[in-house]
Amino acid sequence: MKKSFILAILCLFSSMALAQQFVLSPADSLREAGDFEGAIVEYARIFEAEPDNRTNTYNYACALALTRQVDTAFHYLNIAVENDSSVQALTDPDFYFLIEDERWATLEDQLIERIEAKHGQYKNLALSKELWRMKLKDQAFYDQMKLASKTLGYESPIFHVLTEAKRKVNEEILTRLEEIIAEHGWPKKSEVKGSAAQAAFLIVQHADLEVQKKYLPMMREAADNEEASWRSLALLIDRVNLREGKQQIYGSQIGRNAEDGTFYVDNLEDPEYVNQRRASVGLGPIQDYVKRWDIEWTIEQKEK
Repeated sequence: MKKSFILAILCLFSSMALAQQFVLSPADSLREAGDFEGAIVEYARIFEAEPDNRTNTYNYACALALTRQVDTAFHYLNIAVENDSSVQALTDPDFYFLIEDERWATLEDQLIERIEAKHGQYKNLALSKELWRMKLKDQAFYDQMKLASKTLGYESPIFHVLTEAKRKVNEEILTRLEEIIAEHGWPKKSEVKGSAAQAAFLIVQHADLEVQKKYLPMMREAADNEEASWRSLALLIDRVNLREGKQQIYGSQIGRNAEDGTFYVDNLEDPEYVNQRRASVGLGPIQDYVKRWDIEWTIEQKEK
């Protein structure tokens, strides 16, 4: 996997993250640094002192799952999601090593019961479940790849092993997604709801150019009919344009200078009108978006 491709993937997830920044706990900081053993000890200490701290308990379960302490991970995950009515856990890539365990299906059903009680029933629940698992797999290994590249470098054997594992996972879920699309069409929000529908976008976003071009019109039609996210579609349009040697429209794709490591907005059409275009698809101002890469946006914005 080329450095530019890895950067684009990391930019994608950063662009979809919440705007606010959270202060990491000591346990989270240890995990970020790759010290999982130390992080687990610290999560356990916090749990003993603050058993009602749902965030710590959830992150404790994540760290245990990543180190394949499956039984203990399920124990603390069940505590963390006891009153949850969101799909967060069902799409969290930290739980990649849990989803084949029979206890995952039980946890999934319990969560869905609470989700449907609060938010309404899913029209095609079986497909939603499958797409949630595919979304989880799609996002798996990126944190580990980022950590390996930071600590060991892009040329390290460990980084290449992770890259190859990620490539195989991507191939597997793309094959299955194409089967789903052939049978059901592009997954619609009205049938599977937004979080599950987003899985299709993420998988295509990480595919090669020909796959992206194949499904771009289908996703555009779905977005025009409010069955897919125009914000997500904008990222895919920009990605395809750049890969075809064209200019991006919405400024979502970030490049990096090889000489000094600084970042820049890559090959943008009419940059003075970008905020008008971004607003039309539900994206925030570019000057706020690019701050996360320490880019200062100085181009005055206009409207047509």
